[in-house]
Amino acid sequence: MNRYLTATVMAVAVLVTSVPAAFAAHQTALMKAAAELGYAYSYLGPEDAVALTKPGVTIVIRPGERLFDVNDRTEAMDGSAPVFSRSDIFISDALFARLRQISAKYPSQTSGERALIVQNGSTVTNATGAITGLGLSQVPGKQDINVWGKAPANLPIMLTLVGTFTKEIPDVVISRNEVVSDADGTFKTEIPPASAFYSGAILTVVASSVSGVSIAKAQIVLKLPNANVAVPNDEIPKSIR
Repeated sequence: MNRYLTATVMAVAVLVTSVPAAFAAHQTALMKAAAELGYAYSYLGPEDAVALTKPGVTIVIRPGERLFDVNDRTEAMDGSAPVFSRSDIFISDALFARLRQISAKYPSQTSGERALIVQNGSTVTNATGAITGLGLSQVPGKQDINVWGKAPANLPIMLTLVGTFTKEIPDVVISRNEVVSDADGTFKTEIPPASAFYSGAILTVVASSVSGVSIAKAQIVLKLPNANVAVPNDEIPKSIR
């Protein structure tokens, strides 16, 4: 009896584990779709998601979710939700078609812009290396965060800002900000923590780029904008001391 039960359990396990692979076989790999449509593909570790970027647009897709982000708005996709399988995300034909529509609205290169994602008509997919020297500092008199670092030259860098506020609240993704590394690989920008103006919070910046470039992380504790400045208005009047 135990032999029959064991055989049944094993058969069910094989069936369950083969479903994602069989499903993915009838879908399109997101990395392949990105290369065909001219998007840069990068993995966002803090969100377990993938960002597709072109000049002017950032699309964030998460496996298992039928909602995806296009810049600052959220859309509901037609068809099935993306599925993770064989080290990539597989998407439906309907989502592939929507990505194609969005891509057509944001050419990879326009007059006056550098070809950052597409060079000579081909997507930059062979970039390798690492993001290094990631540093953070709070802008004096503000709550904005200076971010700087180095990466392979002329690549989009996605800076994901994550907030840790208390032990009882899970980490929160505050924003995503895109910059481009210069010809020498350096990049620098300011990130506002809005709307997480919470002194004492731990802010983590995760810098990622195209597939093949490893990510980097750095943390800073958000302080009062003028914590080290003596402001007369903050002093308690002598009459009520």
